[in-house]
Amino acid sequence: MRYEFVDNIEHFAPHAFTGDQGTGLFRAHSHGTDEITLILEGEGYYSSNDQNVQVRAGDLLLIPPDILHGFVCLKAWEGISIHYNSQSIPSYCQHLLQQAYRQHPNQMLISRLNGTHFERVKAAMQQVEEECVSERMNENAYSQDLIRNALEAILLTYLANAPAPSEQANESEDSDELMIQDVLKEIHMTYFTSLKIADLAARRFHSESIFRKKFTKRVGVSPKQYIITVRLNEAKRLLRLTDKPVEFIASEVGFTSSSRFFALFIKHVGKTPLEWRNEK
Repeated sequence: MRYEFVDNIEHFAPHAFTGDQGTGLFRAHSHGTDEITLILEGEGYYSSNDQNVQVRAGDLLLIPPDILHGFVCLKAWEGISIHYNSQSIPSYCQHLLQQAYRQHPNQMLISRLNGTHFERVKAAMQQVEEECVSERMNENAYSQDLIRNALEAILLTYLANAPAPSEQANESEDSDELMIQDVLKEIHMTYFTSLKIADLAARRFHSESIFRKKFTKRVGVSPKQYIITVRLNEAKRLLRLTDKPVEFIASEVGFTSSSRFFALFIKHVGKTPLEWRNEK
């Protein structure tokens, strides 16, 4: 069993850099992976080109890839960081991350936790680390589910405690946008079921034709194509990270016909599922 979406997990304490590495306790850096960082103790600042955010124990940060950022420790701190590939995380986790990034694209995000929320995220991050480094991981068929559940808990807790959108953002968030976001959430949570466009529309009190037009205008593709893409992306993730048979994966992500799955996979990916799985 492989854990390709987790790049690395780091524990950090106060940093002291030599002269050729930076000044004092600050050094800017960037990386091609997304980052989740939880401050366990102490306080300091996280900075990027246009942000300077004070952080302290209990703060949870989401940092998109390729953002030049750095940190300064003011009071001795401890923390844990998970670097991961957001394109390879499970479908619902991708939706939650998109929700977080949507309001403030290309910025570091911070959610201030306390009490049970802090303990929940701390335990979830420790769960991810334990499953990724455990000697049992190649024998434990449930490790992937444990990691997925832990990542969902982290992102849900972030969203539950994230700062409220600005008044300007609220004014621009019209009813159609809220409706589409609700639909996207449902798709990412239930893509493996028999989703019907007519049912998605009816639950929003829309005719199917009006619903299709609004969805396509906002998202850029039709609802049917969006569902197919979500299913294929999850299939690719399972092909790479598990040894499950291709036919089983096709059914697990919502395709009722293996031949339909093979045809769509070849059309969108350019290779058969087995050819894609065997690529390294």
